[in-house]
Amino acid sequence: MRKLIKKCSGAAAMLTLGVVVMTIGCKNEPDYKVFRQEVMDLHDKVMEDGEKAVKNRMALDTLSKVKLKEIKTGRPDLDTAEEKNKINLLIARLIKADDNMMDWMHAFQPDIEGKSNAEAIKYFQNEMTKIKKLDGEYKQALEESDAYLEKFNLKPASPVAEHDHSKH
Repeated sequence: MRKLIKKCSGAAAMLTLGVVVMTIGCKNEPDYKVFRQEVMDLHDKVMEDGEKAVKNRMALDTLSKVKLKEIKTGRPDLDTAEEKNKINLLIARLIKADDNMMDWMHAFQPDIEGKSNAEAIKYFQNEMTKIKKLDGEYKQALEESDAYLEKFNLKPASPVAEHDHSKH
């Protein structure tokens, strides 16, 4: 009986040791869902920039079509043709950022069916790089359009301090 108990205790000890070694030896791969969520969180913040871009485009359009004429009466030296060219360039940059965001959203695949966890992680890491680039495009276009609107004492849609998405 003692031999049986020793054998069982030895087997239990070996089994426990085996589980410990397997646990320590196996590296836990992070879950792709964490990476996907980080991409989605940044996407949501960048979408807010899209809303600000629309507001800035509207303000620039109004400035170009209406307010420049009013401003010209107080500042006869103002070259409205040059200012309209600058406005059109800023609007084009805001539209380009919006278009790039739409292209990214249409191509983005949040479902990873048929991919391993490692493949999904790599995919979402690549998508994070892309959305960070889009964030940079919006940031630059918004900062430029904000500064231009402020030049004419018009309130920009996006305070720069609220725009930092660098936490991702």
